[in-house]
Amino acid sequence: MYFTRDKKRHEDVKGTMAEEYQGILVHDHEKTFYGYGVDHQECLAHVLRYLKDSIKNEPEWTWSRAMHSLLQAMIHYRNSISSEASPDIEKVAEFERRYRAVLQKAGDKYEDIPPTKYYKDGYNLYLRMKKYMSNHVLFLHDHRVPATNNEAEWLLRNYKRKQQQAASFRSQESIDCLCQCMSMLVMM
Repeated sequence: MYFTRDKKRHEDVKGTMAEEYQGILVHDHEKTFYGYGVDHQECLAHVLRYLKDSIKNEPEWTWSRAMHSLLQAMIHYRNSISSEASPDIEKVAEFERRYRAVLQKAGDKYEDIPPTKYYKDGYNLYLRMKKYMSNHVLFLHDHRVPATNNEAEWLLRNYKRKQQQAASFRSQESIDCLCQCMSMLVMM
């Protein structure tokens, strides 16, 4: 479902499906959404993009490269098993052990060499991945949960391209109409 709001605040969630939703939300670490749903999966496409940025800006640090490879391996594993099959508990536990080991390596490094004031994004990502680990690996435990919210973004991408070329909105009502139409088409 698509909704348009000026900002992502609790009052902006009112009137959307997310307000009463009792399932698992997949999102890009928007903290507001942590107040809704019963559980959360962070979009790993976004996390992988942040890790690439960290690799580029902190090339001497190895944790972000190791975590990037690990997340790709986790996604590949998940995509390789059928939706009817249960994930291998030992394999998932091994992925989680490796995840913690990479974070431990990052934490040790950041203790020795604190982040610079010019680039703190890698450090902030490390802290976030440590705090929200369960929200990065939930897709391994439940086959119904996608690793990314890419499908929703792909469906919106066509409109975004056209908007830059030819479309413009004169009011918030026009954007709301587009979101309602897109939601109906997706649900059909």
